[in-house]
Amino acid sequence: MRVDWVHPSWRDLVIDELANDPSARCRFLSRCGVDGAAVALSGSGGSEGGRERPLLRSDADWDALGDGLYHRCAELDEAEAVRLLQVLADAGEGPEVDALASLVMNRLGWGGKVLSVDAIGAWLTLAPRVDPRPDPPAVAMTWLELEPPVAPRTPEEMARMGDWVQLAGLLDEHHPEMLAVLGFPGRYGTVLHDFAMHTPRDEPVLERELRIETLARLAALYPVLSGQALNESLALRYEAMEPLTEVLPPVIGFPVDRVLRDL
Repeated sequence: MRVDWVHPSWRDLVIDELANDPSARCRFLSRCGVDGAAVALSGSGGSEGGRERPLLRSDADWDALGDGLYHRCAELDEAEAVRLLQVLADAGEGPEVDALASLVMNRLGWGGKVLSVDAIGAWLTLAPRVDPRPDPPAVAMTWLELEPPVAPRTPEEMARMGDWVQLAGLLDEHHPEMLAVLGFPGRYGTVLHDFAMHTPRDEPVLERELRIETLARLAALYPVLSGQALNESLALRYEAMEPLTEVLPPVIGFPVDRVLRDL
């Protein structure tokens, strides 16, 4: 039986071995994927939580990681690319990290493309740190694909509504002028009012959770409906509560198998 997840102490041993071997370190950095990049850029590691970027000790290390990710970007699907952008966003600021973010974002070539809301969110979060800023994805096209003609009545419509309101929240945070041009919220008042006022009580769990989350987001975005949307979100949450049961603590692991494949 193959064991892919191991105790963090084993992870620390592997990282320490790599950190103390410059040749192995550069070889790993030039071949690693998203998980390896996360290890290299991690902070607060080690037994006492004080280890910062353990595998990036020299300019050669940064160059090796940049070269590796440049080639790796061509192989990533969108979900993996989103994870990589999130790793870079969580790595903190600094000239080396920002240069790496610029390399990755330009290499992904998302300018003018229709992307998922998660991909747009990852791009919008990281883009302000990149100079010059790469060409943006086709956010307006994604918006047009998602905007609802009526309040959702089916699981598919609820999923689209959730993505649409999430995208509105991202634009409100990063590009409020674009959100105004798209006419949100005023242009969609009827749909939003219907959504906030009529909340079914018999939806499956996943749709119900998405509705609760979307109503809470709408409450923050549309002052006219904030009270109604928040009340409905809280009511649904309360009605869905179940008696507390004993929950076993999660086993903390690490994808050592995926990382070791890059050695």
